[in-house]
Amino acid sequence: MRARSFILVVFILAAAAASSVSPALAQATLTVERMRGMLSGIDTVPSDATWARLGPEAVEVLIAVYEDPATPFFVRLRAVSALAHYPTPAARTFLERVARAPDQSVLVVRRALVALGEAFGDGAFESVRPFLRHPDAAIRRAAVELLVRMDSGRARSTLAAHAARESDPGVLDALAAR
Repeated sequence: MRARSFILVVFILAAAAASSVSPALAQATLTVERMRGMLSGIDTVPSDATWARLGPEAVEVLIAVYEDPATPFFVRLRAVSALAHYPTPAARTFLERVARAPDQSVLVVRRALVALGEAFGDGAFESVRPFLRHPDAAIRRAAVELLVRMDSGRARSTLAAHAARESDPGVLDALAAR
């Protein structure tokens, strides 16, 4: 009985040690395959603490996951969303490029805009504003919602001007929330 208890304690300690990987080791083993696996969970995605532990070096790997044609669409969306944790110039440049890509999926554009807003706050104003003129109402609504959250003078005046020319009921509803 004591031997079983000892083995159980050793197993628990080994599992705890394995789960507390140092940031240096986490960086050394962060690959496209590992990141794809982290983003592939059905009911789970990495926590804010995990993204913080991985650090901004994860940006390059997240971009590589998105750009890999073998990556499933839903994982590519999660890679875009995860970039919201990294307010770096590389993340901004990538998110802007993805959002402006010709024939880009509305889902991807929306995720990129939301990630820009979450990562950069009011600093994303110039990146988000042009999407008020996007042909798709869902994208215009996302831009409106982000500008409403910014709640700055320039965002409010831009939204007021946009309200005068918007015709989509869903976008108008979002504008009314300001």
